[in-house]
Amino acid sequence: MNGPDDIRFPGAVRTVAVYGGTFDPPTRAHVELPSAVMEAINADWLLVIPASVSPFKPDGAHATDSQRMEMLELAFAGRPDVTVTPMEIIRGGTSYTIDTLRELHDRFPGIGFRLIIGADQAQSFHRWREAPAIVDLAPPAVMLRGPGPSIDRLLESMAPAWTQEQMRDWRERIVRVPTIDASSTEARALLSSAAPDERRLHELCCDGVLDYIRESGLYGSRAVH
Repeated sequence: MNGPDDIRFPGAVRTVAVYGGTFDPPTRAHVELPSAVMEAINADWLLVIPASVSPFKPDGAHATDSQRMEMLELAFAGRPDVTVTPMEIIRGGTSYTIDTLRELHDRFPGIGFRLIIGADQAQSFHRWREAPAIVDLAPPAVMLRGPGPSIDRLLESMAPAWTQEQMRDWRERIVRVPTIDASSTEARALLSSAAPDERRLHELCCDGVLDYIRESGLYGSRAVH
C-alpha cells in the first residue's frame, strides 16, 4: 500500500479537490459527483482519501483497509486526474480532516485545496474538529443534490452555528450536483441478499468494483455464474 510520500501532482496543478469517506463500498455517486464539483470549482485534480476510522462511524468499515483501497482504484480506473491515497489509513486511529489537511499543506505549500462535502455534512460541519481551521486550509465545496432542499433551506439550518459574514461565504461554496441514488448501505444490503437485484447493483457500483466484491466474497456476496 503506497503512502502519502507517493502523492504526486503535475506541475500545472494549482487546485486539488479533497474527497474523504469510508467508501464501503465505493458507489457510482462517489465517482460521478466529485467530477461535477471539480468542474464547478475549476479543480485540476481529485485526491480521494479513505478514512482509517471515521469519527462519525466509530465501528469502522465492513471491508478491510486494503480492500477499500483496491475498490477505489477500480472505481476511478482510467481517470488520470485522480489520486487515491491511504494517508489516513497509514496514520491510523480516528481520521480527522484537520490533521490530513495540515499534512497536505506542509507537503504541497504551492497548491490550493478544496474539501468536498455533502449538504448533510455541511449542516453538522461546526461540530467537526477545528472546523474554522479546516475552512481556512481547504474551503469546502458543498454538494447540494438535484431538486432537493433549496439553498436557502440548507443555509437556514446552518445559520445558528455561524456569523452572518461566514454564512455569506457558505452560500458561495454550494455546488448543485445531479441526484444519483446510490448508497453504500443499499449496496451492502443487496450484496448480502440471497437473490440480489442485479440491475440495481450495476446502477449502484461500477462493474470492476462488483467483480472484485464477488471474487473476494465481500459483504456476504456470492459469485454470479
